[in-house]
Amino acid sequence: MFSGIIQELGRVRYLRKRAPGARLFIDCEQVLDQLQAGGSVAVNGVCLTCEELDSQGFAASLLGETLAVSNLGRLKSGARVNLELPLRMGDPIGGHLLQGHVDASLAVLSFPRARAEQDATLVCELPEELKPFVFSGASIGLNGVSLTVRSVVDAGFSVNLIPETLARTNLGELKAGAEVNCEVDLIIKSVYHSLQVRAAKGELSSEALGRLGYD
Repeated sequence: MFSGIIQELGRVRYLRKRAPGARLFIDCEQVLDQLQAGGSVAVNGVCLTCEELDSQGFAASLLGETLAVSNLGRLKSGARVNLELPLRMGDPIGGHLLQGHVDASLAVLSFPRARAEQDATLVCELPEELKPFVFSGASIGLNGVSLTVRSVVDAGFSVNLIPETLARTNLGELKAGAEVNCEVDLIIKSVYHSLQVRAAKGELSSEALGRLGYD
């Protein structure tokens, strides 16, 4: 589990495609102090397993599914990526709980910025299948960054980014047309799934709710 608080901006050393997946090597410094072979690390919000380490970075394999649902397969050498190590027992949850299981890679619709020291509003597309989980005030992970949904319109949703977030993550580099990894809130998704299952069994009919004391 992760909390959506980015610890470091790493740089892509290389991305080598090898069907059906790929091999990704990230240069970094801070996360290397705690990262071990076999350990987990979130890269742009995607939970990966460290398979190889050297003095300057680490390598991980990307499965075909990861390439299909995330933006990792389109990274270029030198690109900056958000890095976060998993939470340990007792660690503060500075953002909200994230699994590192990306739901989709979304297109940026608009990202106007006046000055670097000002807040900015990022607008992303909202696919139909994610609409039940995205609403004003809901938590959401974008490229692994814990954020709060500001508003929702037919075409997409918006989030506000403060200067600290713009400076410490790669979200400040986004432009219209870019792709950003999205993970919707785990709790919202779990409650929605539970209600769907119970509704399919008829447990949420007016008669069933009446037997439980609901008018």
